[in-house]
Amino acid sequence: QVKVRGFRIELGEIDAALAAHETVDFAATLGRSTASGATVLVSYVLPAAGRTVDVAGLTEFVARSLPPHMVPSAIVVLDEVPLTPVGKLDRDALPEPVFEEREYRGAGSEVEEIIAEVFAEVLHLEKVSVDESFFALGGDSIVSIQLVSRAKARGVVFTPRDVFERR
Repeated sequence: QVKVRGFRIELGEIDAALAAHETVDFAATLGRSTASGATVLVSYVLPAAGRTVDVAGLTEFVARSLPPHMVPSAIVVLDEVPLTPVGKLDRDALPEPVFEEREYRGAGSEVEEIIAEVFAEVLHLEKVSVDESFFALGGDSIVSIQLVSRAKARGVVFTPRDVFERR
């Protein structure tokens, strides 16, 4: 189990959802730390023989059966599964994930600009597009409280619940 965004998650459930897709032969999900210290889910998949994994399609597939907090932030397609000498998954040999960057869209108002700046500040990022999800970027319930507090100090008021509902 791993705790992500305040939820205890059984990683095997995510692996089973991924492996249910016809293009996936093997799946393993891990919790990885981001620059902000938050834990995000990263799944590693091996394509079925003769198949190619469409990461966006696979993400949509698992999003239909899993709650949002269990959908991996990144899916890494492997050429082969790294194994230890005793035949177990070698977690240390798995590649670092590359988080997909969305096209940057700047703020359209002063309030959006303040929120985007505070997002970036609490998540230790250089900049944040107004289309980004707080939780997909590594935010969690604790960091959401910091977000609300820092935004309030700059004149923008919302609640932690607003963060969870509107991301």
